[in-house]
Amino acid sequence: MTFAVLLMKQTDDGYTARPMLWPDSVVYGTTKQEALGRVQVLIRDLLSRTQLVQVEVDVPEQQVDNPWLTKAGTFADDPTWDDFLQAMVDYRVQLANLE
Repeated sequence: MTFAVLLMKQTDDGYTARPMLWPDSVVYGTTKQEALGRVQVLIRDLLSRTQLVQVEVDVPEQQVDNPWLTKAGTFADDPTWDDFLQAMVDYRVQLANLE
């Protein structure tokens, strides 16, 4: 498997390596290779003790509603809607020609 690791040069000429999935875990090495080797060992250890699980959380209904849905269909009967869309296309073409 491939893991994202933040490798950072330290001011004391060493390196720290931090696996992005476990941002509180960090290792140190005097060289890049040493830090990366240590972070590989750390990730193997963390994986041996870790499970990825999903949990269901009940959320009140008002937090689930999408506020954008209240505006859906607002312009469904607007006779100028197609003109508006064409004006947007024309404007974007005009901007593209300026670049």
